[in-house]
Amino acid sequence: MYRKDFTQLTTQEKTLLAAAFNKAHANGVIEANATLHEDNFTSGIHWGPAFLPWHRHFLREFEKELQKHDASITLPYWDWTRSDSRNLDAEPWKSFFGGRNNQDGNFDDWGYTRRASAPTNDPLPRLRQIPNRTANDYIVRELRETTFKDFRFAVERGSHFPGHTWTGGTMSNTRSPLDPLFYLHHCNIDRLWAIWQQNNSEADEYSTDLVTVPEGQRKELQAAAVGLTDQMVGGATPQSVWDHTDLEYRYERDVLLEIAWFQSGFATLLTGDRRSADLFIRDSIEDTGEYPSPTNHWQSPDIWVRNTIPNDNEANSNSDHQAPIVDQVNYMYVNVSNRGSSRANNVTVEAFHCDPATTMIWSNNPDRSHFNSMGTRTTAGIDQASSEIIGPFPWTPDREHHECLLAIVTSPDNPSIESTLDEDVDHWKLVRFDNSAGQRNVAPVKVTNQGSARGAMGMRGGIGRSENRLELDARKLPRDTEIRVRVPHSVFKEAKTSGLILHKQDKVFTTLKMMGGRQSVIDAFPLASREEKTVRLDVDFSVRAVHEQRYPLITTQIQNGEVAGQLTFDFIAIRDSDDYVYGNSRTMELHTVDCVFGKKMKPHNRVPFSTVNDATLRGYNGCFYCLPDYHNK
Repeated sequence: MYRKDFTQLTTQEKTLLAAAFNKAHANGVIEANATLHEDNFTSGIHWGPAFLPWHRHFLREFEKELQKHDASITLPYWDWTRSDSRNLDAEPWKSFFGGRNNQDGNFDDWGYTRRASAPTNDPLPRLRQIPNRTANDYIVRELRETTFKDFRFAVERGSHFPGHTWTGGTMSNTRSPLDPLFYLHHCNIDRLWAIWQQNNSEADEYSTDLVTVPEGQRKELQAAAVGLTDQMVGGATPQSVWDHTDLEYRYERDVLLEIAWFQSGFATLLTGDRRSADLFIRDSIEDTGEYPSPTNHWQSPDIWVRNTIPNDNEANSNSDHQAPIVDQVNYMYVNVSNRGSSRANNVTVEAFHCDPATTMIWSNNPDRSHFNSMGTRTTAGIDQASSEIIGPFPWTPDREHHECLLAIVTSPDNPSIESTLDEDVDHWKLVRFDNSAGQRNVAPVKVTNQGSARGAMGMRGGIGRSENRLELDARKLPRDTEIRVRVPHSVFKEAKTSGLILHKQDKVFTTLKMMGGRQSVIDAFPLASREEKTVRLDVDFSVRAVHEQRYPLITTQIQNGEVAGQLTFDFIAIRDSDDYVYGNSRTMELHTVDCVFGKKMKPHNRVPFSTVNDATLRGYNGCFYCLPDYHNK
């Protein structure tokens, strides 16, 4: 039984919840709750150690009352850090709760009141603007506390009370349970405590110590210093409610909070209770799906491309990946694993592609997203400790050799977070922190010795204006390889460069040059929100490269101090060999290695192919002399 964010409830779930609330009100449960809360407001349930366990028990008992109406009901929580949850007169809050004036909602006859409008200084705890706000906030500070005493003191005053006073009216007095919003607010406080417990298992479990507060502040109350095994108001003990999973409810994972925690410079934060089904797409060979991925998260071994749909008896895995063919339908496949303890049913994968670039933005609004859907595929289910290949997802790329692919898996037993977001997000945050999302972003290019190759990438601005840095790592390329980097004047004139020399300029572009075996930097250039600049790379490859060895050229965009994205151009050196055929990029003719006409090709026009079929699929025509069977007149 999972407690969800109120904004994520379905229409049916809201209907059932409202009916259950109203039944509890009609049966006198709401009134009794308000009286219990009022009678003991300063007698054991606030300003001391019993605050968190008492409210956990109080909520669970009320949740059981709601479940008498329908067993599927769970209390939702009000995450007031979300931008779509900070206006009670907006949907989905207005029509359900009646807004601030308690009209035209589900509880018009309850009689609670609220402040007419939110305070102008907005005292609600500040965490993020889903999820891009800098996390210099109450919640991160609260979760950093290392003892129960310090955490419960911080959360009661830091996150708890502002929710009451921001709502105002009934919520700001001792009979606050008369407002249905009370239960959602305290459900969120309980969720924060569950997250703190998950990350502080070695901390002292419970302490009756009171906190000494400065003169003039509300003092701690000895009445709330209930012992671990002593009865609280209502009969439960702190020990009996210490583990919320023993009370038969759980919370969903909060990927956005994990991101905010990371951006504050701290180590991994775990949120949410592990589901019995846990679907994931690996971000690297080492990825187990348990923790956020390392910085390099764009080379998923669980995503690959085929130029044609393989036969039933044909191998189809990451090792069979093929470079996509431009202007022709290609097919993407995704391997999904279940690391949970039970089967995930009705598993759906949606695949996306976008132009090669860094700092892509994810949005559920197609007009704002850099990703284009390639459709969905559904399978009946994936058993525990099993995996399944899902596809094909057809798409037609329009850039040679390059793919920037994204896949997201979801199931009713393990929902993904992406579909719930109401605001735009830097996509790398989701890929790195949500094991339901995977990305593959690589550009393999075969090139002959002394041959030439070309690549391009886009650098995008993020959600807001940003300062950027482009790093080019050519240390693994032979030293006699020449790399020319063409950037718009608007980037060059603002930037500081290192490891690059000026090659030439025209009216629009500046071309810089570097050699293999080195690193270079274009630093401190601004990008406006969503602005895109294209960088073109022209490479004159080494004469000394080792046959069939990969030589990576890695380009990394740093945005506001964070790695925003990276493209790896893998140059595969190909010498003259009977294992390859060679196309002339100028004439589009294809030759064997020994063809007398092929030997006349200039090195920079020479393009190697592993098979004749690979070349003809890309528009090359067999030479009449050496490949007559593949010659089209």
